[in-house]
Amino acid sequence: MTEGRCFVHMKHISVKIALLVAAAEIMVMATLFLFLNGRLSEILEKSLISDMGVIAHHRADLAENYIEGRCDFLNGYARCIEAIHVLEDPEDPQLVEAARECTDNYAAGYDSIEGLYVAFWDTYVLAHTNPDSVAKTFRDRDSAKELEDLIRKHQTSFCTGIVQAPVTKKMVMPVYSPVKNDEGEMLGFAGAAFYPEAIGVQLDAGEETKYDYTILNCSNRICLYDSADSGLVGMENKNKALWNEVEQIKKSTESAKQGSLNFGGRVMSVYYMPDYDWIFVVSESEDDVFALVDMVRNTIMHILLPITFVLVLGLGFVIGKLMNPIGKINNQIIRLEASDFSRGHDVEKYTGRRDEFGTISRAVMKLHSTLENQDELFREMLDAQTAGLVVSKDSNHELILINQKALALYGIPYAEKASVMIESIRALFSEEELAHIDEQLQKVTEQQKEVVIESSIIYRDGSKGYLLTHVKSVTLSNRETVSIYSLVDISERKKLEQELQIQSETDFLTGICNRRSGELNIEKAVSEGKYGMFCLFDANKFKTINDTYGHNAGDEVLIGIAKAMQDTFRSSDILVRLGGDEFVVYAPGMPDEKVGTQVLERFIKNIEKISPDSIRGHKVTISLGAVMVTEAMSFTEMYNCADSLMYQCKMRGGSAFEFYRK
Repeated sequence: MTEGRCFVHMKHISVKIALLVAAAEIMVMATLFLFLNGRLSEILEKSLISDMGVIAHHRADLAENYIEGRCDFLNGYARCIEAIHVLEDPEDPQLVEAARECTDNYAAGYDSIEGLYVAFWDTYVLAHTNPDSVAKTFRDRDSAKELEDLIRKHQTSFCTGIVQAPVTKKMVMPVYSPVKNDEGEMLGFAGAAFYPEAIGVQLDAGEETKYDYTILNCSNRICLYDSADSGLVGMENKNKALWNEVEQIKKSTESAKQGSLNFGGRVMSVYYMPDYDWIFVVSESEDDVFALVDMVRNTIMHILLPITFVLVLGLGFVIGKLMNPIGKINNQIIRLEASDFSRGHDVEKYTGRRDEFGTISRAVMKLHSTLENQDELFREMLDAQTAGLVVSKDSNHELILINQKALALYGIPYAEKASVMIESIRALFSEEELAHIDEQLQKVTEQQKEVVIESSIIYRDGSKGYLLTHVKSVTLSNRETVSIYSLVDISERKKLEQELQIQSETDFLTGICNRRSGELNIEKAVSEGKYGMFCLFDANKFKTINDTYGHNAGDEVLIGIAKAMQDTFRSSDILVRLGGDEFVVYAPGMPDEKVGTQVLERFIKNIEKISPDSIRGHKVTISLGAVMVTEAMSFTEMYNCADSLMYQCKMRGGSAFEFYRK
């Protein structure tokens, strides 16, 4: 009898499924009808887009003609004898005046030009239509060299796109041309800057259309001209769909480098200009371009919509009634997945049913009880751990769980456990620490291996601590990967390590670097290209001070010398006591001997202020050898160069210093 009832219920569900299939057949017919409508629209659209492509090609030719005309204009200026002569002899005021007069005359009558000039390769301007730009260098050394290489590569006039003029701050289109003498040698270059709006004059000279035009530089995606919005000139175009289409056009083997796309309610026809690596885009709203297509589509849709509405309404009602239990069961499973074990949900009312829904509902409620018990046990065990434990998803770094010990190690109150996210934990680390942590975590996800990370943490009260974290990636049964973090506090151990390191690197008497750490720090700075001034010195007649006044007095002098070093040199400079009364200073970034001399003279004055009571007015003096380090040298090489000078200075008596010269 029970089996018969089950069969009846199964048969009833089959009837519902049959209704769904019938509805699906109706939808397929509607989809087929829409497909035919789409094909008709596609034919009309292709015709309209083809017309836009012809316009894009024609307008691109006009734009190229305009650029070529500006290049020819600048070529003529670059061949002017006044421009050549002023580059050959820029010190001759008559030649400079002639070049400037020639520049003004050549640019006269060109309203579209922002500036015309001639300059050396370092961009020092000799003549310019804008007097404020004359006798100025408007590029740094690296960018000037890049421009020179580009001009030498082209050998003739060329346009680079759109930039902001350094003086007027307006958006301009620069054109450059080399200036050559009679032997063909390049002496410098001529430059001109044209307002991009002038391109529109050239484009408007052709057949009038209702479309908008845009010219974009492919190399940097900067807008060179926009007929609809001049404010876009000089701005980066971030239309990903457009640039994807451009990449496809470039890869095309067809002779005409054209393409089209629909994006953001607009239709665009793109023409690639390979000589300049630019694109010319003709665009218009879909409503205006496809007015005829829309009329056909709207007519069909007005017929189809009422039929579709009735079918969807009826089908939605049937599916809603049929799938209601499944929806309730699905919601309950989602709650279980989120560890929500609250009861009183609608699923319980389906447990008495004798069909498949009843069987699923009973299984879900049994699963509810089992998971609730396991979750409670698991969380008790988790909080009982003596180490901090954190688990997060690798896909989106979502925090899955964190135990009480981990919250304590991160300095987060237990009351905030429910709101803790990965972002709030990462906020406790500095950017440098996060970069190191992320580098190690990448090894976990990519190489699937366990890593150990030592990191410093800044707690909310401003105090600093150290954590040792073991991280391991685990793949779950659903193929999702998670990272498991095990944390312990190593603050006391790090404090002891730091104290030991300071003791091993510091001179116990003076508090500055000892010989071992000093040599390592200096050689490290030089190897990193931090060149500067190396100084080696000792106290004159220091043995006499020890023999006369005692070693305690000698120690006071040494401490005074270290204090004078700290008062004179920067905190970033490396101060070293090599041993006895011999000291070293390395000052990275010291520009030249002139500045070094000023620093050392100040240092000598600070040395002469050393007068502890124990030496009864004895004047402390030093002998110092200095080396300006401008290339890679070992510590021994620097020491030997300065050592010979130091002993030469001793022969003079009193405080003296000397710079090493090859």
